[in-house]
Amino acid sequence: MAEDGTSLHQRIAELEEIHKLAQSLTSIVGVVETLEAISGCCLKLCHAERASIVLFAPTRDEPVHTIVRSSQSKVDIPHALNALIAGWILTHNRILQTKDIVSELNIQNPTDVFRELGPALAIPLNIGGKPIGSINLVNSRGGKSFSDANVRLGNALAPVAAQFILRAKMQELILDENRRMKAELAHGQDIKSILGESPATRREREIIERVAPTDATVLLLGETGTGKELAAQALHLRSRRVGQPFVAVNCAAIPSSLVESELFGHEKGAFTGATSAMPGKFELANGGTLFLDEISAMPLELQPKLLRALETRTFSRIGSSVEIRVDVRVIAATNMDLDKAVQEGRFRDDLYHRLNVIPLHLSALRERREDIPQLAQSFLSHFSISSQRFSDDALKRLAALEWRGNVRELRNTVERISIFVSANEITADDLIELGIGSSSAGSAPRMSVLQELLQANRKGKNLLEQIEKDLVEEAFRQSNGNVSVAAKLLGIERHAFLRRLQKYGLGTK
Repeated sequence: MAEDGTSLHQRIAELEEIHKLAQSLTSIVGVVETLEAISGCCLKLCHAERASIVLFAPTRDEPVHTIVRSSQSKVDIPHALNALIAGWILTHNRILQTKDIVSELNIQNPTDVFRELGPALAIPLNIGGKPIGSINLVNSRGGKSFSDANVRLGNALAPVAAQFILRAKMQELILDENRRMKAELAHGQDIKSILGESPATRREREIIERVAPTDATVLLLGETGTGKELAAQALHLRSRRVGQPFVAVNCAAIPSSLVESELFGHEKGAFTGATSAMPGKFELANGGTLFLDEISAMPLELQPKLLRALETRTFSRIGSSVEIRVDVRVIAATNMDLDKAVQEGRFRDDLYHRLNVIPLHLSALRERREDIPQLAQSFLSHFSISSQRFSDDALKRLAALEWRGNVRELRNTVERISIFVSANEITADDLIELGIGSSSAGSAPRMSVLQELLQANRKGKNLLEQIEKDLVEEAFRQSNGNVSVAAKLLGIERHAFLRRLQKYGLGTK
């Protein structure tokens, strides 16, 4: 008999149940189906009356979302309670075990539904030490309390559940991307989506059409926002692999300690937290295309393994000596100077040459200004719910700007214009009113204004704070008091904008 009162026979039965769950989850693709299977297992193992699984939103600025609920009772766990438990888990990141959930969370003036609830057990679902959600088990007031044995079970089950939830989310993202790309192909939007008739753009399209049918590795070069992923998708859509997966990996967005697992996968027990085997992106892209964005961020110690995978199309998962062979076309991209990175010892020379089979440089938008009118009008047609168009003087003003963020910046600017201008024809005056393209000289006037402000600040006032206050106030005015829109205008999160409103006493009467 164990300290928590469970017999050896009971523990074996519990392990068998978790093993059955893991086996069943390997054949499940969808997130909802995965959560339903996990919640059902939790109900059975912990003899709970009610269960829910909450997956947290990617950012705290978004609402917590309850993905699935499962219950043996007629009354589910209230959504408000799920949200309160989620907040507790995000704050404490540990198991919540209580005999009275209403008192534990200090719920004031509880409704009749809340009064029916008593014992509760909330188990964090962690990936990389951070909670991505929680399993919530709740019983009726006066019902069975959750024991230390239930806590032990939760600790054993949560890592398995978290890994399979992450796997299901990744698979759904890949399936959604493939469905979207197939739909684009059906409408002839692959190569045509690279808009523009400048010599530079026509050259890029010609190279893509020539290279796409081959399996040659392509290295996409260019500044941020020039459309490298769009070019990678066009290469995939024009290739023989079009019906197979297109898997994109942003190497800069993955912690260096997780890059190897992300690319090549791992076996169960390969490292702390690896409670089940997981395929990597190379396996998930088998038969299709693997797009390695921001390749310059690849950790130096992992570059030899990537080089071997590119050379032989074979690799092994972390914790395994079994060679896995895949048929994958690799496209890489970077906005960095890889030649310089090689010279400085930050990138392997042999890997650089293996990636640089077909280099394709995507021009900055300021180098192909003649494309801006077509791009701007195309984006406006996409965002506008009416038949809006730019006037000639507005297009000239847009074409004169620097666009350091390239096509991405232009697209975001046109989206902002479509929100705030309701007229069918958008004129240069409309752009000036929004603070866009106030002069055809690009960024020079802005520098002049900044210089004047600095020279005028002879009393040494906090100029940065004053400029920030003015910007916050102007964004709030332009958005007609809509906090989300104002935050988007400034390029910051909604909660960050609210803090600045409070700081400067704005938006209150």
